[in-house]
Amino acid sequence: MHLNHIKSFLAVSKTLNFTNAAKQNGVPQSTISRHINDLEQQLGVKLFYRTKRDVRLTEEGRTFLPYAQEILDAAKKGAYAVRQLHNGAKGRLSIATIPTAIPFLKDCLKLFGQKYPDITVDVTYVSSGESLMEENDDPYDFHFLYTDMLPDTDDFDYVETHTEQLAFVLPADFDTNSKRADISALKHEKFIILSEEESPLLYMQFMNLCRTHRFTPNITNQFSDIKSVLLSVSAGLGISIMPMILPMNSISDSLQLIPVDDENYSMSCAAAWKKSLLNPAASLFLDIVKQQAEHSEQ
Repeated sequence: MHLNHIKSFLAVSKTLNFTNAAKQNGVPQSTISRHINDLEQQLGVKLFYRTKRDVRLTEEGRTFLPYAQEILDAAKKGAYAVRQLHNGAKGRLSIATIPTAIPFLKDCLKLFGQKYPDITVDVTYVSSGESLMEENDDPYDFHFLYTDMLPDTDDFDYVETHTEQLAFVLPADFDTNSKRADISALKHEKFIILSEEESPLLYMQFMNLCRTHRFTPNITNQFSDIKSVLLSVSAGLGISIMPMILPMNSISDSLQLIPVDDENYSMSCAAAWKKSLLNPAASLFLDIVKQQAEHSEQ
């Protein structure tokens, strides 16, 4: 069974016309007819009903169609992988990340860039409220995300990278004499938080913390971006709570952080990738991710 036979079968299946299939593949119509005949002989079945007026797939042809597409797709992926390796691992890497994964991802990218300087890396920031796409529609080689965002599917594998501690974000002039937040004293404050849509896990952690300490938070505003939350807190409009790394990236004299003294209120992060990973650049990056994850556990 040759790839040209598969290509001809798929072209005829799509156009239901031998002449148009020949034009699509850039070959004479006689070549298409020969390929289909050879394929039918190899399979021992008829793949098309052919009359002078039309062409239709047989039941056997419809059954074979998705497998033929898989064969062609696998061949294309294999050719791509071989070309990339032949070119010295030059290629492209596509990554989706939530903001809290940035420090870990930055360390990985730094090592990767030093080791493979000719590989182009695309990084896309995504909302922590977004879930992974289905494998066939997923445009990314890697997702850096919260472990609770991992899909309930066998299509992905993952490694835990680090855990983010939650912290209260307060104005710099907020009156506190302790390095730990007194939640009972904060329950009367106005809260400005990331919206549930933007970060459902953080919202759930925040509400659970309030329930544990038996109070209903006075949420005066919710934003879909971190900068708006931090700006409002620094202006004295309220206080917030979020993974410590987020405000640390933009901490200034107008903000202070007080860690939440409870390990139950933290957020575990992970790097996830498709088990069908064929991109050689992604395979090289995976080695570095695993090494960094092991290092962070020590």
